[in-house]
Amino acid sequence: MPNTDTSRLYADHPHLTRIDELWGTRACRDFISELMNETRGGSRTGFAPENASTIMRLLMEHDREYPDLDDSLGGNWYSGGLDRSRNLE
Repeated sequence: MPNTDTSRLYADHPHLTRIDELWGTRACRDFISELMNETRGGSRTGFAPENASTIMRLLMEHDREYPDLDDSLGGNWYSGGLDRSRNLE
C-alpha cells in the first residue's frame, strides 16, 4: 500500500483503488503510467490538478520502493545503466 494520501483521488475516482491492489507490481507501475498519458484517442479530459499531483507522487513513490520495476530512462532497458546505489534526490 502506498504512503501517499490517496483519499481525495479515490473519492473522486473510486476505480483507482485498484492501485492499492496492484501496489508493488509491474502492473501497478504500468497502470499509473497509463493514467498520466493520453491513451484514448483524445477523449481523455485529464485529472484535476490535485489528483494529477497525487498520481505523480504515487508513481515516484512506487519507483523509489520498487526500482527494479522502473523501466524509464536509466532502467534495465538502457544499456548505459544508471547507478541506482547513488541517491539522486
